[in-house]
Amino acid sequence: MNLKATVALIILAAVAVVVYLFNPFAQEDKKPPPKPWFYQVSVDDMTSIRITHEDKSESFIKTPSGTWAFDWDVLIPPNHNRWGGIAFILGGPQTKRDLTETTTLIVDPSQYGLDDPHTVVNIGLTLNRTLEFRLGDKTTNGWHHYGQIVGFPQLFLIADTWGEVLARLAVEPPYPKWYIERPADQISEINIFPKSEDAKTDKAQLNFKREKDGTWRVIDYLVGTESHLVDDTKWQKLLPTIKSPSGVDVAVHKVRDRDYSQWGLGDNSAAVEIRFQNTTEQGTTYTDGSLLLIGDLEPGGQAYYGKSEEEGVTQPVLLFPKLWVETIFGLYENIPYAD
Repeated sequence: MNLKATVALIILAAVAVVVYLFNPFAQEDKKPPPKPWFYQVSVDDMTSIRITHEDKSESFIKTPSGTWAFDWDVLIPPNHNRWGGIAFILGGPQTKRDLTETTTLIVDPSQYGLDDPHTVVNIGLTLNRTLEFRLGDKTTNGWHHYGQIVGFPQLFLIADTWGEVLARLAVEPPYPKWYIERPADQISEINIFPKSEDAKTDKAQLNFKREKDGTWRVIDYLVGTESHLVDDTKWQKLLPTIKSPSGVDVAVHKVRDRDYSQWGLGDNSAAVEIRFQNTTEQGTTYTDGSLLLIGDLEPGGQAYYGKSEEEGVTQPVLLFPKLWVETIFGLYENIPYAD
């Protein structure tokens, strides 16, 4: 190969590299346009939420501590496992598409079920602002709802799963486990632990357990592990009072450092565990329960400080009625054995 040919090959190779790296004829890959947002709201701007589904409605309010609670006279916090990310979900979903790109703006809401919507959500915002949106009929494939922000003509397709999550908050409100009033026949076990100097070594515990035949038996672990029959007449008078702490109030909504010692709450606190039968949506029965810590008597002398012992979650300081607490721990002094 002569010198001219070698130089020509080198030049061709260089041109090929330039074309490969900086091809002026190459067309850029067209990225699909981003999905439009139904709406976008900052969680920090939210002050209240009201959700209505058919004839059911539930309201929530942000407390001065920045936590969320049911909008009742007593601001009871929702169940964290159910509520957890709801405020962020309500910050606004992306949609499949904005139908106004291809169709006329909404003139007749009834065409999309928006005159009698599936779900209506009102979000209160700072500076006395509000946002309301409606979810109407499902699309023919059942995957989406038609959605609209009140006051705006745009029509959107909103994922059915997103709408169902919100509707469930109204149909099955996320009450804390300890708050729900359950029938006595759902209660399967009650464990009572007195205040202890060392919870790891202290064996003190009263265990009341309902047997399959409906009778109750009790074990006093300070005495031994043998169970004894409970007097049914005495127990049926006690059970309506002790099965749930009716009349609970909230003393402190948020404990920032998770130090509850000033209310007498800690690892060595007295505690009550109430276990009950529950049923899944598929009809499967399982045992669930809640563990409540009991602290000091509040200065007014009408209630005891307490909290739910839900791991990994900052819980509010609650006020449990004095009657409920003292009835339960009074069982240590007078265990209702059958004669």
